[in-house]
Amino acid sequence: MRILQVSSARNRGGGETHVLGLVEALRARGHEVLVAGRRKGLLDPDIKLPFMNSADFWTAFRLRSSLKKESFDIVHAHVARDYTVVAAAAWGVPNLKVVFTRHLLYPVKALPLYRRVDAWIAPTSQILKTLEPLSPKISAVIPNWVDVEKIKYRPHPLHNPVTIGILGQISPHKGHDDAIEAMRELGKGFHLFIAGTGESKYVDGVKKKSAGLQVEFLGFVSLSDLFEAVDLLAVPSWEEPFGIVLLEAMAAGIPVVATDRGGPLDIIPTALDGLLIPPRNPYALADAIRVLAADHERRSNITRHARTHVEENFDIRKVVPRIEDFYWRVMREV
Repeated sequence: MRILQVSSARNRGGGETHVLGLVEALRARGHEVLVAGRRKGLLDPDIKLPFMNSADFWTAFRLRSSLKKESFDIVHAHVARDYTVVAAAAWGVPNLKVVFTRHLLYPVKALPLYRRVDAWIAPTSQILKTLEPLSPKISAVIPNWVDVEKIKYRPHPLHNPVTIGILGQISPHKGHDDAIEAMRELGKGFHLFIAGTGESKYVDGVKKKSAGLQVEFLGFVSLSDLFEAVDLLAVPSWEEPFGIVLLEAMAAGIPVVATDRGGPLDIIPTALDGLLIPPRNPYALADAIRVLAADHERRSNITRHARTHVEENFDIRKVVPRIEDFYWRVMREV
């Protein structure tokens, strides 16, 4: 197949890493894959375009020229603001199939342009439900992934005090306030590492709330260093579209506690994979942390089962062939 991956992501974050991994894996499977992106983007795109906004029809016009010239089989867009640009560019281009991946939980606004979209990919069943009003021609749940071979499985004995980690953007919807209240409930014997950055005013407020508690703000830290330092990973988000960090922790042998909204419901299907709690409930978070900290056998069972679960369902070597099969299906059925 000749495939064009499209992403206007500005920074090398999760979105660009996702696209780069997909491009590399598809090329390794024998497909000819090009990338369209920003001129100065870290994707180093083959087709360089401005991507000013979702109504940038100059970019759409230029992209359309490339689509007609290059005779792609598939064009696949990953960023919401690119949807209208790609759909407009593909309108009337024969023999080209348009695939969009939706990474967000809130519904897509139905637009006439989306009649040009042949298929939608949703990383979770919850995201797939938000696509129902669009009446997709073809849709499927295909999860995001990790490269399990690059994540060392290193379960370790509990530290003293028991150390909990939170990794990611520090913002209200990520549940940091609930984590602070959970620490107040847990009391002595527990330490919380908060890794990541956020808007300074909010971060300062969280630091004030944590005064007197065993809470440490690490800023940026490597994944391997964090996983060596913590015994449990908490993901107390009010709602999480997916949650790559859950896969990373589970593959590394770190038991996880997450809220039962969005992605964690698909990533942690049973209590053998981790613990799920209601969002905005610091008492439930504290109880789950206590349960895992007190039960060595349960932690060991979870770490073993979770690693196998990630290997079998979320490793890039298992997921990319599903995307490849999806492309073939779209080419055959639409």
